[in-house]
Amino acid sequence: MNVLIVGGGLTGTFLAGQLVSEGQNVTVVEKNDAAAERFREALPAVRLVVGDGDDPAVLEEAGIRRVDAVVAATGEDEDNLVVCILARQEFGVRRTLARINNPKNEWLFTPEMGVDASVSQAHVMADLLRRQMQPAG
Repeated sequence: MNVLIVGGGLTGTFLAGQLVSEGQNVTVVEKNDAAAERFREALPAVRLVVGDGDDPAVLEEAGIRRVDAVVAATGEDEDNLVVCILARQEFGVRRTLARINNPKNEWLFTPEMGVDASVSQAHVMADLLRRQMQPAG
């Protein structure tokens, strides 16, 4: 599988490492020079494109037309939503996944907005807590 991850911070780096260890082809886009350098040091074998993932030209350079999935994993919900919209509507990517940083924005991350699946850390933690608090049965 060919995967494009936009956001090479801690989350994107961890995800890229996991996918590469499973034999997936991964390209990462990161706009911050310092984060890009940390990514290069952590995963030198993974293709890195330095640029803004909200820019269609950068996504083209990253090979978005050849990917099976795009993961928007930046620290900004607005960027993650734009990446998914571009991936789906402009480039016809089959699968899009997004990180939600602010749980108040969850309502925006829908298939109609180009997002197939999303994850909100706050939502996941709340679900886990509810399950842990249920009586053993």
